[in-house]
Amino acid sequence: LVQVRHVSSRDRRSRRKPTTPATSKLKKTKIKPYSSYNSRFRTMNDGNIRRWREGKNHNAHSKSKKSKRRLRQPALVPAAYAKVMKKLNFYG
Repeated sequence: LVQVRHVSSRDRRSRRKPTTPATSKLKKTKIKPYSSYNSRFRTMNDGNIRRWREGKNHNAHSKSKKSKRRLRQPALVPAAYAKVMKKLNFYG
């Protein structure tokens, strides 16, 4: 029986490589960010990424006033997706 020393998540995080923009496997160049991200997302001052909700422009007559009002409000990109977007060198 071997006793393994417990490593805290803070220690594990400090040992991890820094997240730099992803590079392609074939050529060691940065992957281009998607240009469509520029109009769809904005980076906020605290590092979160803001997105606008889809579904307001098309067939709006069949949606209720309440749902159209809700679709006007921006939302935040979930943390897992935001991490990938930052890795893809996205700055909006």
